[in-house]
Amino acid sequence: MKITREEVLAIIEHAGTQMDTDQLTDDVRFADIGADSLDIMEMLLGVQEKTGQEVPDEDVEKLGTVNEILAYVNDN
Repeated sequence: MKITREEVLAIIEHAGTQMDTDQLTDDVRFADIGADSLDIMEMLLGVQEKTGQEVPDEDVEKLGTVNEILAYVNDN
């Protein structure tokens, strides 16, 4: 299932991360605006639930921006 930018942003908001979402752009690294590994896992769990696509542990580090999530989900 494909996912849109707006859906990714909604998942991030719903995940209740500690990120400063005012600084969130498509290319900013989540870690650079306050996300820790737990925040990122919560976001990726939301993506998995939305799309039905599992994200293997070895791919988690590749998904540190909105654009990386979009590309990963929509290209696989």
